[in-house]
Amino acid sequence: MDAFEMDHLAGELDALVLALDEERWRHVAGLESEPTLERLFAARSRAAHKESVAALRADGNDDLAARVATLRAERAQAAGEEAWRAADSAASGIGPDGPAPLAELELAVPRERDPDRRAALARAAAEAMARPASLREAAAETRARARAEVGLAPDWKVVVEGDQALAASDDAYRDVLEFLARRTLAPLPKGGLARADLLRVASAPEYDGLFRAGMLAITVKWTLEPLGLDAGRLRIDDDARRAKWPGAHAVGARVSYRPRGGAGDWQDLLAALARALAAAAQRPRARDAVLAEALAWLLGSVLTEPRWLAERADVERRHAADVVRALAFRRLVALRADAAALRVATEVQRGLSGEAWREAHEAALTAATGAAWDPVRASRDDDAARLAAAIAGAGAGEALRRAVRERFDEDWWRNPRTAAHLAALLAAGRLPETETPPPAAEASRMLVEKLEGRG
Repeated sequence: MDAFEMDHLAGELDALVLALDEERWRHVAGLESEPTLERLFAARSRAAHKESVAALRADGNDDLAARVATLRAERAQAAGEEAWRAADSAASGIGPDGPAPLAELELAVPRERDPDRRAALARAAAEAMARPASLREAAAETRARARAEVGLAPDWKVVVEGDQALAASDDAYRDVLEFLARRTLAPLPKGGLARADLLRVASAPEYDGLFRAGMLAITVKWTLEPLGLDAGRLRIDDDARRAKWPGAHAVGARVSYRPRGGAGDWQDLLAALARALAAAAQRPRARDAVLAEALAWLLGSVLTEPRWLAERADVERRHAADVVRALAFRRLVALRADAAALRVATEVQRGLSGEAWREAHEAALTAATGAAWDPVRASRDDDAARLAAAIAGAGAGEALRRAVRERFDEDWWRNPRTAAHLAALLAAGRLPETETPPPAAEASRMLVEKLEGRG
């Protein structure tokens, strides 16, 4: 493959990724109920072809070969992805107030105070996702086989990092979970916590009044501008739609946002914007998922800084310690869930499937979070690459957080020198190389320190 062919293929890859980003974002945002992906792959087939992978590897261009190989695996399951996304958009269940779309059931679960209604909402959501889950599992299994065919191997080193992050926070997590559950749910559910109960605890509803929805856009502006981060270059959709996924989701340089309510929206939106900004700064062929997750970790961490809470969210000193603990716990729930799901998703890449996949996912997530997980949710954690980036990015992000605190002081988010530092990272497109990657366990330990009132 000569230089001209290489450049042409790279351009095709960029164009294909951007087109896929647009179609997937439209689905997540509730704009497209039946996305079409196969036609996008057909239009730029060389960017997702086994022969292109072989030619690039023969030329020693392993990075580009890996990206084409990943697209080849995605192409193999494109029809399956179209099917599960269409089924997900159409899914509905019968909750305590009658039929409702899956997205609205999911949105309502953590906000529901009544334990019986919360359990009914969770059951309805699980029933609604039965069909899309089966289709998504089939697509994931197809992708796993295609990955093996193009020589993409599971990353077990990151899986071990996830296990270590779990071990580093086990005791503190259990203690704080029990304390917060007693305060939020009293009386505690008989038979132990379910996932829906954990979501209620992690949403920290007692602090909703401190994190008003009308102030979020202003706070985001006040946080990003001093850091030289321009959200104006992103496509952000915050319109309300029935099929729109709850929460903040970055798909390439686009963000879909549907508020869940409370402090978690602030944490999630800042993290999603960081991911999108990292994607916007580089051509698709050069995007670094670990850099994106590290920046998401860094920006999301400001909500566990008492000074930021006081200056940007008007959280009074008397509330600060409890708010920090609640938000650190919420982030630790997500980190532990991702770490547990990563091991199972990696086993799926090796052939785990069907009922065995569901059982393994249920057991792993229940053990990691201390709450009974619904087996039908296994397919929601089907993407081992995304989970691996989240775990590696947490370790890299914690190293970055410590570095900027040391160089630019504890209030680094308002130090003009921080902006230049972050601009250099985005321009480089990756984090500085180190002899050994920063361990994810350090991210876990930082959150434990916050839970214990240290750090």
